[in-house]
Amino acid sequence: MRPRARSYVAALASGGLLAVASAPGPAGPLAFVALVPLLRRLVAGLAPGAAARAGFVTGLASFGLGYAWLPFAEIGDGPSLAAAYALALPGLASLTALWAGAVALLARRSARLALAAAPGLWVAFEFARAAEWVLSVPWHHLGYALAEVPALAQSASVVGLYGLSFWVAATNAGLVLAPRLPRAGRAALVAALAVPLLPGLSMLREGAAPEATTGPTPIRVAAVQPAIPYADRHRPERFHANLRAVLALSERALARTGAPADVVVWPESAWERPVSGGGDAFLAALAHDLGTPIVTGVWRIPVSRGAAGSGAAREPGATGASREAASARGEVADTAAWRNAAVLAAPDGTTRAVADKVHPVPVVERAPDGAAARALARLGLWTGTFAPGAPPAPFALRGAGGGVIRAGVLVCIDAGYPELARGLRRAGADVVFAVANEAGTSVWAARLHARVTRLRAIENRMPVVRVANGGPSQWIDAQGRVRGELASGAAGAAVHAVAAGAPMPLATRLGDVPAALAAASALAAAVAACARRAPAPTAARAAAAAPPCLPSPPRALARSFLATGAPAYGAPRPTSLHPGAST
Repeated sequence: MRPRARSYVAALASGGLLAVASAPGPAGPLAFVALVPLLRRLVAGLAPGAAARAGFVTGLASFGLGYAWLPFAEIGDGPSLAAAYALALPGLASLTALWAGAVALLARRSARLALAAAPGLWVAFEFARAAEWVLSVPWHHLGYALAEVPALAQSASVVGLYGLSFWVAATNAGLVLAPRLPRAGRAALVAALAVPLLPGLSMLREGAAPEATTGPTPIRVAAVQPAIPYADRHRPERFHANLRAVLALSERALARTGAPADVVVWPESAWERPVSGGGDAFLAALAHDLGTPIVTGVWRIPVSRGAAGSGAAREPGATGASREAASARGEVADTAAWRNAAVLAAPDGTTRAVADKVHPVPVVERAPDGAAARALARLGLWTGTFAPGAPPAPFALRGAGGGVIRAGVLVCIDAGYPELARGLRRAGADVVFAVANEAGTSVWAARLHARVTRLRAIENRMPVVRVANGGPSQWIDAQGRVRGELASGAAGAAVHAVAAGAPMPLATRLGDVPAALAAASALAAAVAACARRAPAPTAARAAAAAPPCLPSPPRALARSFLATGAPAYGAPRPTSLHPGAST
């Protein structure tokens, strides 16, 4: 097989393995070997340009398969999601290409140092990919592949998501580096790569033992999963039917539980009537009737009253009939003022906003906020109408036993941004409610989102209750174990307890420091590689590069005469050194 073909085969193999490891299910540990085929080619003398092309192929395969559900999702208007997929995929693949090109460039100086730099470079590109100023795509990091095997992911409580990604990438690099090391070096490498396994050893011993409930009284959370189809959501004629379904599930869950629930949580935008300011009196009346606080997702907007027909508030994602109803009520609002939010309705009749979505999904949810986005909006390819909110803060609610619970809410993909959950934990939250609505996307996307949420629990040693319209809804303990679950695709409700009170872990305190250290390690390895002299060309390469019959290098020529009395490389015998020899 020709070298170029071998490179592309290796690139496709790595891309395919990355896609499988990133998919929902038990194949996540494949991430430990996914990059090996590509890395072997990158340090085998591949030119940086060829390496970048191979990396681009890896990125296309990995992200193309990982986000293959996106063009078929129902959310958004017209071809907006398909266009977003087509436009974003080359950008995502380009980051992998840059990484591969950088590793190959360093390998020209030192293959070992290139492999040492590779994990830090990978983490730096992951961090950049999730940033708002690049692509704002916070999924498919290597660390998330381990979330469904919590025993392998416990070191996230020490080094966070990016430290976990660094470990996975370093294991890939170590598998390529090990054959190049002496026996003692290989033993030291194995020992270093095994250290992140230590925090999870206790889980392997405990097995499925129940979680210890030391500290505060466990928090009993009722989660409602109505499984309302996308086509039936946020339609004025379906408001009462959808609300009755949610209420019936809530009442059923509260009635059959042995102990009262501390709070009832409904999914993202489950309250299908726009909320002005901080709440809705009708919603408060429902909380009073249930006798339990309700946390629910809403569409929140500051509304001014004007003459009917003076303007129409465009409800995000709403139908034309819904917008006409808003106009008939005389509600006027700035389109960009909409927030995808969550409110708390207490049994005492009060309601207040407790979270706004900080990262509305680009294209289909976030209002166009830049020149490119506004241009796409004019073409009908950017349909979002929500503005970003401020980072959430914990709020207090009074539980069934009279105690005060400090909780926080993450709305949908906000769970994919570690800094938001970390900020809630630092501010004193005992539990996080991650509300989501993946109706119109796919079961695949919902399970990917659930995987991300599990890692937030491990990172911050804080229970997370994920409540999704179509599931899976999960009660996740502080070690990332699922203590209760409502299966995807089916309507249901249940009450389970999660225990809070674990000490704040190092990862919460460090924040993004592990990511910075990973990038610094890559920089140090790159500097060391650049400081090395480029390896001297081999004799064969020198001979091939030199014209025939030219004298050999003087030092090699002298060594040849001393050893054999004959000149090196078949060069003509110099008469000045052999007076009696004929020419």
